[in-house]
Amino acid sequence: MSLPLKDALRQCRSHAEYLQSAMRDIPMPISEALLDEAMPSVIRAIDQMVLRFTKLQDTMGEHVLRGFSVGVLLEPVEDAPLADVLSLLDKHQFLSVNDWLKQRKLRNALTHEYPDQADRQAAALNATLRASEQLIAWLTTFETRTP
Repeated sequence: MSLPLKDALRQCRSHAEYLQSAMRDIPMPISEALLDEAMPSVIRAIDQMVLRFTKLQDTMGEHVLRGFSVGVLLEPVEDAPLADVLSLLDKHQFLSVNDWLKQRKLRNALTHEYPDQADRQAAALNATLRASEQLIAWLTTFETRTP
């Protein structure tokens, strides 16, 4: 069941604010050494960043993209595959399909832990820091265009 667009946007904004707060508490860039020697407060901030990035990406994908396309762009994509919704939003320059797919791939990679591969962890977390800014920018665009 899909959330009403305004509710989904509010939920996304909450995730974005917690995400940004967590990002401020993480020393950057994230290195293997930082992960090996991280204080509990840094680990909590990293965990919060991963959780909120995932929730923001999921909520946008499940509720905002289609809701915005139907409610704001007035496109009949209620039952269309997500790929069609993404193509429509790309056509209207709200996001890039390729960038969304990279975001999704990163989100999926974050769900897998590599405890013995700090280099992979650091790379994925640094990519998350960069991707978070793009995701929040998309959210802001959807918010400002929603009446």
